[in-house]
Amino acid sequence: MLVLERGMRKTGGPGIIPFELAGNAERAQEILTAWGEQGRHWARWSLWLDFGYMLTYGTLALLLIERVRSRRGDPIALRLVPICAVAGDAVEGVALLKVLDGVNLDRNARHARAAALAKFVLLAVGLVYTVVGGVRPRS
Repeated sequence: MLVLERGMRKTGGPGIIPFELAGNAERAQEILTAWGEQGRHWARWSLWLDFGYMLTYGTLALLLIERVRSRRGDPIALRLVPICAVAGDAVEGVALLKVLDGVNLDRNARHARAAALAKFVLLAVGLVYTVVGGVRPRS
């Protein structure tokens, strides 16, 4: 993924995370223009590879949360945290691929940003739960 990130940045544009968080047609178009064809190529590869990466980090997060959850006897619904994060990442990826294709930039940039923010929040919640729950026994 670092090679793809460097490819995007070599064009003078940002990496993939600012693209994920663009949030509107104007900012998305600025990024697409800065990237040009070469940067868009790198971004497209990054997004497609991210679909495989989602399964990896989603599975790892689910296993870590499940380990803490089962030891503490916490609700089974906690399993939804990484599942929803991966779902948000998938929505984000599809929306960004549409932005790269020039399809309804404003709507897809907004959807991508909302999904990315949800993903980041859910992953942070899962990480905090795993660290805190793994260190401190249930009272």
